[in-house]
Order: sequence, then structure tokens, then C-alpha cells
Amino acid sequence: MQFRRKVKPGSKTGQKIGFPTINLNIGSFSDYNKPGAYTCKVLIGKKEYLGALYFGQKMHHKAMVLEIHILNFSHKIYGQFITFKVGKKIRSPKQFTDLQELKKQIAKDIKSVI
Repeated sequence: MQFRRKVKPGSKTGQKIGFPTINLNIGSFSDYNKPGAYTCKVLIGKKEYLGALYFGQKMHHKAMVLEIHILNFSHKIYGQFITFKVGKKIRSPKQFTDLQELKKQIAKDIKSVI
């Protein structure tokens, strides 16, 4: 299934640990997908990118988020619409005690994408 969402600003945690993400409104996404990390394909303009998508609670937060780390992409696209398609599930959500642990897990997740 394909989704279209507007990119919104986030907390910039991903940027701080070297894995910037785009943040998206969850909307109907939760009707079709369970929390976890997934592979995905992202269409920005006419170019397609691979991505690592996370849907779930962020570290030390209760609110659910939908965010994607887009591989080989570093542009600021706040306010733009992107289209994405969810691929295979990489893992279920995990709780992390610190940002270093989270950073190591994201690196592992990205290896599942490429």
C-alpha cells in the first residue's frame, strides 16, 4: 500500500545521532501497519529512494511517531508532500536506555534496507 504525507518538523533527535529522519502524520497508517521498523521506498518529486521507516513510540515518549530515514538524501523538505510504500518488517519496537544504543540499532536497521 502506498501513502502520501506532508513532511513536518520533528525533535531533530535523528539528526543529532547521524540519522536524520522526515517526520510524517500517522493518519490512516496505523490502520494498516503495526508498530515497528520497516524497509520502505520513498518518492520525492520523480526520484525514488530507499528508506528505513519507524512507526511507534520514541525513546522516553508515549506519543506514536511515523518517521523515515531516507538513504543517500540530505535535503530539507519540510512542508513538501512525499509518497512512500512500506516494505518488509525489520523488527518490532524496542526500548532504548540511551542514544548510543538507539544509534547502533538504527545502523543495523539500515543494513536490512540495503
